[in-house]
Amino acid sequence: MNTCQCVTNVWTGPYCQTPMRILWAFDNNLDDLYNNFPGVGSNGPTYSSPGITGYGTCLYLTAASSQSVTVLTPPFLNMALTSFSLLAWVKATSLHNTATGPYSDNAIFGQCQQTVQDECLHIIVRNQYIYLGFFADDISGVTLLSANTWYHMGYVYDYSTTTQYVYVNGVLDVSGSPKGPYQGTVGNLTIGTNVVNFPNNYWDGCVDQVSYAALAKNATQVLYEATLTFSYSFENNLLDSGTLGINGTGTTIAYSTSGRVNNCLSLLSNPSYVQVTNLVLLGTVGRPYSFSIWIKPNTVAGGTIFHVSSGTTGLGWCIPMLGFTSSGNVGVQSWNSNSVSITGPVVTT
Repeated sequence: MNTCQCVTNVWTGPYCQTPMRILWAFDNNLDDLYNNFPGVGSNGPTYSSPGITGYGTCLYLTAASSQSVTVLTPPFLNMALTSFSLLAWVKATSLHNTATGPYSDNAIFGQCQQTVQDECLHIIVRNQYIYLGFFADDISGVTLLSANTWYHMGYVYDYSTTTQYVYVNGVLDVSGSPKGPYQGTVGNLTIGTNVVNFPNNYWDGCVDQVSYAALAKNATQVLYEATLTFSYSFENNLLDSGTLGINGTGTTIAYSTSGRVNNCLSLLSNPSYVQVTNLVLLGTVGRPYSFSIWIKPNTVAGGTIFHVSSGTTGLGWCIPMLGFTSSGNVGVQSWNSNSVSITGPVVTT
């Protein structure tokens, strides 16, 4: 085995064998973040905009054209006899279900040595339910999934407890133990198809932000990745510290060392604001949302903290979601066919 210089936060062990983390963002290419596991398209997969990040694209696969992606070896992604987490955002154009058609599976990810127990990893949707399988040693979810809907899918295996977990939108759907461990030691990675029920298992629709970690993420970590859309610490920049990388843009802004935690954003001019664009899930029926922020106002006689608009100019359909009334009360608004508002307590400077 050849030795190599390993980046410690990417690879484990004295040899560059097992990556700590991989991310396929699918922003108009099939490369992973560190270009160690680039993909090769089969039958012309394309991209669709926007993806889940709003600013980028998703991988768009058409089942009728048998489109998929293969990550060729070497290097081999060794998931045998170890913990792992595979997370992905997906939005299917259609989903198989044997109740309404001849097929059952829509594959997201796979790696297969042979179709015997614990040697064929298939990370899929089966009959519209999330499904994690090692082959003949599997678990199926209980939440019925729908087409044309974004879902965050979490597939986790904890080697120390021999437990499989599946999460939908950050919430544990099902767990099962004892399971595995997975024992496949050869085989290419596939995205959008796999060996099980091939060739009637192709994904149809978008796959985005596929991430792998060589550890069993806990429920809090999965929920964080599924639900935190953006987070700004305002440490002299507008970079998003969340997993989606939705950076902000500023107009007439400054920074101060007098923050609640380290630095803060200083908005003293008119106009002076930060804009975050293309929030894909905000305003989607059935999708909860929340905002949180530390503020230290110079005046509370009116003013907007969060403003949502259908256009980047602030015009078109819009609603001030959080701000101050003219009398200094906190004002909150949302929308459910009509405006829904709450008036909170008076805030002091």
